Amino acid sequence: MSENRFIEKFQHKTDSELEYILENKKSYNEQAVAASIHILKERNGKTPELESVESEIKIEKEKKEIAREKTIKEHKKKNNITDDPNAPELHSKKVIMVFSGLFSTIFGAVLLMYNMKQTDNQTGRIQVLIFGILYTIITLVVVNSLNIGGNIALIFNIAGGGILTEYFWNRFIGKEFQHRKRSWIKPAIISVLITIPLILAAIYGQ
Repeated sequence: MSENRFIEKFQHKTDSELEYILENKKSYNEQAVAASIHILKERNGKTPELESVESEIKIEKEKKEIAREKTIKEHKKKNNITDDPNAPELHSKKVIMVFSGLFSTIFGAVLLMYNMKQTDNQTGRIQVLIFGILYTIITLVVVNSLNIGGNIALIFNIAGGGILTEYFWNRFIGKEFQHRKRSWIKPAIISVLITIPLILAAIYGQ
């Protein structure tokens, strides 16, 4: 409770002002309400009114936690995420789409190839590799030859990510395949380290 910055700030408030905060607790943040309860307890002891407020706050927190857990479960179910330790760890469709859009389709293809390695889809890995390379080359040729802006390249990349996740994933892994969610941090670091020299080369090579 000593870390609550509102305790010192509210010390000058009257009981009536603190009680007003509790009566309108939905309009104040949790720390302000907790500080009001703490100060009133120090001044007047634990009253039935304060016990009632604390009970209401506890019930509200439990409701929020139940709602949060329900949302998480629904999200996992929608995205075929499981907590089964025997299920393989895969990069999600969302991560593949983001990497394809931010970097290029070949980066998303590499992530999907990893997934296919985890699910023993050798044929799928080869097809995804070929698609990723060809699609990236075609994108670069079209963008450079037509001298169009980066927004068009982004659209190409997102479209490539869509093909990876909605065609290749569904065909070789399965649309409803249950898996654990793999961290995207390491691939992100590697992708940035690869991309930065390419960007610098493009800038200073002009």
